[in-house]
Amino acid sequence: MIMIKQQNDISSLYFQKPNLQSRVEPILTAIIQQSSFQVGQLLQKSAWWTSPSIGALHYAGTYQGQPAILKIQGAKPNISEAENIKAFAQHNQSQLVRPPHVYWSTPWNEALQFEALIFESLGQEKLVELPATQEQVNEFFTVYQEYRRHCLNKPWLEKPTNGLAEGVKQAFGQWGKIRQELFPTHPLIEAGDEELIQQAVDTLANEYKGIDWQFQHGHFSTRDIFPKGSQYILLSNLYWSWRLPYYDAVFGFHWYQFDLAAKPTTTVELLDQHRQWWKQAIHQTINPSTPQEKRLLELAFLERAAAGLNLDALISPTPVSRWLINTLRQEIQSLM
Repeated sequence: MIMIKQQNDISSLYFQKPNLQSRVEPILTAIIQQSSFQVGQLLQKSAWWTSPSIGALHYAGTYQGQPAILKIQGAKPNISEAENIKAFAQHNQSQLVRPPHVYWSTPWNEALQFEALIFESLGQEKLVELPATQEQVNEFFTVYQEYRRHCLNKPWLEKPTNGLAEGVKQAFGQWGKIRQELFPTHPLIEAGDEELIQQAVDTLANEYKGIDWQFQHGHFSTRDIFPKGSQYILLSNLYWSWRLPYYDAVFGFHWYQFDLAAKPTTTVELLDQHRQWWKQAIHQTINPSTPQEKRLLELAFLERAAAGLNLDALISPTPVSRWLINTLRQEIQSLM
């Protein structure tokens, strides 16, 4: 029986300032002693936007003679990734989409301030390249439909006690503080941005009154889905949580546009075309049949556009990202 716990709020872990990189050596020593994992190359550092604080590290390596990946989590979550993966696997009814197989895990170590897990190697194949083909975008949403139908069955995390409207206001309040710390000045920020973001938050809070949270994977993106054989492995399982309706439908598009804008070879024409592909695929997949469903999808786009203007679009300023952030401003205006 899976114990129900409070969901993780990964953004709030930013304020822990974990600085995992500076203390990784004794942590690796402890993991190697406990698991006999053979550490290979560092694969990934996970930070909050442009923060110097590293919250997680991924290493390639070998576990009991087979290729594997070690993830070290250096900021303490409410529920561990290993627990979320176990719950996901227990409730999952999909034969195509699944969590990674976990070979070993260790709970939060108060002395060394970390938790860790070792899971199956994923290989180099990606579901969606950067830039993607239109066929890859369509396949992404085929996987999304499978996840919606067969991975979302019985929630294993407590629903937030505050309403969705209040939750949105709290989230943007927190992201606003982070923006002030990370980007006190920025070449892409304009004088009216803060007011525009607040107008969007007010619209969301007003229209989400009486709308309930929905349980979903809170990081369903091109970065987190890996084909393996005939299946698709879903990562970032710390992010299972209660979110606003259709959040998981627009999240992949949200981050894909910023990743594509950050590439030096990306043109405005290419980015515009790809944004159209993604939006078309989202609308075809959701296919809202009532005025309320249509508006809830618009609100999901509004929430992500406001979040992008607040923080996400500021990470990698390029000439193309200036066009993108201007587009976000226009979309916020049109969606309110």
